[in-house]
Amino acid sequence: MSKKTSELKKSEKEKISIPFKSLRKGVDVPKPSNLGDAGADARIIGFKKIIKKDGKKELVEIDSETYTLKPLERIGCPLGFATAIPKGFYFKVVPRSGLALWDGLSIINTPGTIDAGYRNEWMAIVVNLSNKDVVLKRGERICQIILGKLYEYDFIETDKLLDSDRGLGGFGSTGK
Repeated sequence: MSKKTSELKKSEKEKISIPFKSLRKGVDVPKPSNLGDAGADARIIGFKKIIKKDGKKELVEIDSETYTLKPLERIGCPLGFATAIPKGFYFKVVPRSGLALWDGLSIINTPGTIDAGYRNEWMAIVVNLSNKDVVLKRGERICQIILGKLYEYDFIETDKLLDSDRGLGGFGSTGK
């Protein structure tokens, strides 16, 4: 048996099933592009804009195939699906590197966290960090989703921490 075949069989054994429910027409199940990729691309299936009305904010669906995102503007991009993530796991919604580099797009709350108990539609909150308008299109790959394992932990209060090489150096203290 080749090393690649052995790795494939091992990865198949480690797979977990994530119940996935399409909520809108045209939804593609996110899949990694290549075996071993951490992220799976998710696609825009709609647009939700923040509208201020009577002193309150609400998310309103925009009925359009495209949306022009102005510099420093943000928009909700529904992904058209819901999941039932098994207990002990969560998903991170993160930017796609090409969109970040070429268009200045990011996920504003990166990583967005989808907990195991969440059953509503997934959405990427996209921000335009560039100085130019960016046109978003339905069906376009907008973010990656990455499955993570949840570890239970407790903080233990103490008066003394173990020493480290960095010591009490603050933010940026390792750069020279």
